[in-house]
Amino acid sequence: MPDSTPSDSSSPPPPLDPRGTSAPPPPPGYLPFGPPPKQKGLFSKVGASLLVSLIVLSLLLNVYLAMIVYRITAGNEAVYQEGTTAERIVVVPVVGAIDDDMSRYVRGALRRLEQNPPAAIVLRVESGGGGVTASDQIWHQLGTFRAAHPDVPIVASFGGIAASGGYYIAAGTDHIVCEPTGFTGSIGVIAQVPTLAGTMRMLGIDWVTQVAEGSPLKDEANNMFRHWDDDDRKVLAYLIDSAYDRFVHVVTSGRSQLDDTNIADVANGAIYTAADAMDNGLVDGLGYLADAIDEAASRASLPADQTPRVTVVKQPGEGLLALITGRRDANTDTPHRLGPGGLDGLTPQRLRSFLQDFTQVELAYRWVGS
Repeated sequence: MPDSTPSDSSSPPPPLDPRGTSAPPPPPGYLPFGPPPKQKGLFSKVGASLLVSLIVLSLLLNVYLAMIVYRITAGNEAVYQEGTTAERIVVVPVVGAIDDDMSRYVRGALRRLEQNPPAAIVLRVESGGGGVTASDQIWHQLGTFRAAHPDVPIVASFGGIAASGGYYIAAGTDHIVCEPTGFTGSIGVIAQVPTLAGTMRMLGIDWVTQVAEGSPLKDEANNMFRHWDDDDRKVLAYLIDSAYDRFVHVVTSGRSQLDDTNIADVANGAIYTAADAMDNGLVDGLGYLADAIDEAASRASLPADQTPRVTVVKQPGEGLLALITGRRDANTDTPHRLGPGGLDGLTPQRLRSFLQDFTQVELAYRWVGS
């Protein structure tokens, strides 16, 4: 039977099941993920682009500078000794005859060092000398570098032979170290001139030389195809004496131990042992290349407890071993080749030039034993 009990209208209604309901609509303007980011202004965009450009430019500049440093130090210099010091010592070798090629090499080496000056320079000399002009040019180039960089000491290191022009180029350095078995000195001038009059007569060749009427002395000491007389020898003696006076001036101006009172006893053309050169003031100490490097490091005030980094300026066509030992690359052209390919390139013009060069009077700061 049906329940006739009346319901209580005042009782609360049962709770609603939330699973069957939906969320109320959001209020106007509501955004579920927050407000949108503000758009950057024109100045912000330009600033960001400029910053990125500066970073890229800085990277490119660093790469460019690194390439320059590599070209200066690694491209033209070979590492002789790895070191821990920030600065380097550079060895400039003068190995073999001192001629125009050697002068150009030293000039080029010093110009490159101008771009990245080292802490010190060691002039490694293994030479019996050479031409008067070439020797004087190298001496002048070193002096010019010293004047521009007075804080860069230059120490000379003599090997087995550093005589005549080999000594000339080092006379103005700050310190000279000679190997104990080395020879040096030979301060003097020599000129060896071939006269071909007898040879021409044997070959049946009459070499005719004519000079202008206004220059009758043009033929004196300037004609190798006739017998020389006293006038020829006087002219040559005057040239030699002038070159000798220049040599003496270079030595006395660079060596405080020698002056006008005692230079005559040393600058007489004699060759000296290392010990003799030490006694007469031509060198400052006995030692090897390593000792010269140590002296250079000390004069450059490099840290005594650190090993200096040492590089060697390379010569075209020659390796590091050749620069130190004096052995030349067989593939390197020599200054007196008659032409490309040796005799294969010989032409009448080259032969004529060769004969003229061969018979030309050449003054030399050269030890005759070299």
